[in-house]
Amino acid sequence: MRQTVLLVDDEPDILLAARLLLEDAGYAVIEASGGQDALDLMGKTKLDAVFLDLRMPGVDGWDVLEELRGRSTVTRLPVIVLSAHADPSAVERSVALGARGYVRKPFRAADLTRALRTVLQGAPRPTR
Repeated sequence: MRQTVLLVDDEPDILLAARLLLEDAGYAVIEASGGQDALDLMGKTKLDAVFLDLRMPGVDGWDVLEELRGRSTVTRLPVIVLSAHADPSAVERSVALGARGYVRKPFRAADLTRALRTVLQGAPRPTR
């Protein structure tokens, strides 16, 4: 059975590119165009991992990470931040809020699949 990944981003082009790359690598992909949609899906869908954008209108990626910290049902769900934030403090904040990986946009196929394999194999979180 294929592992299921949730992609969360408000940019349709990013969703399309990431979905095609991950499906080509053998993963089932579900998309959410915002943070609230992602939280709703996480509550009712069996997921193996999440790629999460930080900058989105309304409920953003930071809000999603904070909400997930309080949900016992998804505390083990690996979240990989997918963001254009290049500031090291964004990585540190993401890790502090529970992210297990960080991929910067623009990304390559190898960036996505490597980060996903790492978190699915239970590798430790990135260091701050």
